[in-house]
Amino acid sequence: MRRGLALVTLVLFAVTGCASVPSGSQVVGGRVTGHRQPIDDPYVRVIPVGPGRDWDPGKIITAFQAASGSFDGPNGDHKVAREYLACGGCWQPGISTVVYDRIEQTSVQIGGARASVTVEVDQLGKIGSDGQYIADSHRLKVTYQLRQDAQKQWRISWLPQELLLSRNDVNRAFRTLDLYFFSPDRQVKVLVPNPVFIPMVNRAWLSQQLVKQLLGGPTTWLRGAAVRTFFPDGTQLRRLDISGGLATVDLSRQARSGDLRNMSIQLMWTLRQLREVDQLKLEIEGKPVEVPGAGGTVQPASVWAGYDPDGQGDAPRGWVRTADGRLARLDSSVPQVLLPKLRVSRPAISYDARQVAAVSKSGDTVTVTDMTTGATRVVLHAKLAGGRFCKPSWDLHGNVWAVESNSRGSRLWEITPGTTKIAVDGWTLAPYPVRGLRISRDGTRAAAIVQMGQVSQVQLGRVDPAPTGGLQAEGFIAINSDLSAAVDLTWRDADHLAVIGATDSNPSPLLYDVPVGGGAIQPIMGPGGDMKAVAAYPGAPLLVAQHVASPQPLDNVCWLSDKYGEWKCYDRTSAPAYPG
Repeated sequence: MRRGLALVTLVLFAVTGCASVPSGSQVVGGRVTGHRQPIDDPYVRVIPVGPGRDWDPGKIITAFQAASGSFDGPNGDHKVAREYLACGGCWQPGISTVVYDRIEQTSVQIGGARASVTVEVDQLGKIGSDGQYIADSHRLKVTYQLRQDAQKQWRISWLPQELLLSRNDVNRAFRTLDLYFFSPDRQVKVLVPNPVFIPMVNRAWLSQQLVKQLLGGPTTWLRGAAVRTFFPDGTQLRRLDISGGLATVDLSRQARSGDLRNMSIQLMWTLRQLREVDQLKLEIEGKPVEVPGAGGTVQPASVWAGYDPDGQGDAPRGWVRTADGRLARLDSSVPQVLLPKLRVSRPAISYDARQVAAVSKSGDTVTVTDMTTGATRVVLHAKLAGGRFCKPSWDLHGNVWAVESNSRGSRLWEITPGTTKIAVDGWTLAPYPVRGLRISRDGTRAAAIVQMGQVSQVQLGRVDPAPTGGLQAEGFIAINSDLSAAVDLTWRDADHLAVIGATDSNPSPLLYDVPVGGGAIQPIMGPGGDMKAVAAYPGAPLLVAQHVASPQPLDNVCWLSDKYGEWKCYDRTSAPAYPG
């Protein structure tokens, strides 16, 4: 019987979160539900169809592309898709995955027993062999070569080694999960999430691949930030068993020389994303080991709760700028002005809430004020011709990061406690104006709004040691292909940004939740009006500055109540801020 091109699909229920390449989606509420992935997301498994008899070259390529979206076979090696090939070893997908939006066949040429088929796709980005997603939007052309076999059936003789998958295929077949590593700071142990895309071959394969990738270290991109792993080189996974909420991880002998406590923290935070994991038992060469601080061989997830990448303790108060330029804390229904004589613009609050960095009204000077004494010092003047500073950002060590831009480029400064100012080496965004910069709590990453021609793009960079002994900010990558007109951004938690921006489908600025790993952006129901700025902190309500034109022009900072899911506003306020 002649087989058609339709693929059979089965809907399974997985217990981990979907990976989604950026796309428009439903409007969601303001709360991010934490690092554990959504429970029981439906997983649609595609049962691919092999080549039919006497299919022409164009049909062969179309069917092959459909079949390659299924990670069938015991190790997800695309067993059915390989039936379309003239040679078993001529295709080794895994180098990277091209993610596209639209595809079309632009040319089919047949000459005797040979043929070629050219397809063009609107590429959105790539998933590397290490699971790292990088947005890279452009038109891509690929030509397949085919030949007839002894039975006069067309088979593919040459094809790109990269896997070409549609946005929908990636959303269906991959999951995004975090690998956890330690920041390079040896005094302050902070976990850094490293999001990766992993194919959903089956449940056991997914959990094993997650641990194997953790043992292999961070993705190539994050490795430059000098994050630390405590697994010794050569450590291998011998066995992973998950039963009754307990994950038993058996590592090879190399793990004996590692730090058992820190290895356990990395494993627990990585595996606890799976709903079926609540406890961890660490074994080395089949023998259980007692981990210092774990209270035995079985470690509950709560033992390592103090290493939450988003920090511990109660969420801090927010801050706003009043209509007359004073800094006020959101202690009650009426913002409380603490320093009546202080006037600020674009305030940034230190993590200990003892200092505020601000930009002068003209935008060319950065000041730091001690909020206990009210003493203000000018720490930096713009050095570029016509340079203006965007809102500063603090790190956990009390350093202020400030970027200045003019129409031709930008420069990044680190202001250490006191008045020492250092031009940051390796600032790879120097050729571009930068409209916003926020340093992550762990201090290893920087989120920026980069003006590239007519596009204001959200990019993510590394903060890492420079050869001169200082720090550098480099390796900036685009994390989203949809947002083209970003207005403001802030870290919402360790691996999510809150961004005000526009897309081609929504040209008016909206509020979005943006995963830094390349997952789908989600619109958040905003307060309305013309949104200008956003502030966020883990566990605290979102703050958004809006401008409304009627019944009279007015600036307000609105906060999102998680309890009631509605926005409430403070009249005549602007420039929202949380520590960081």
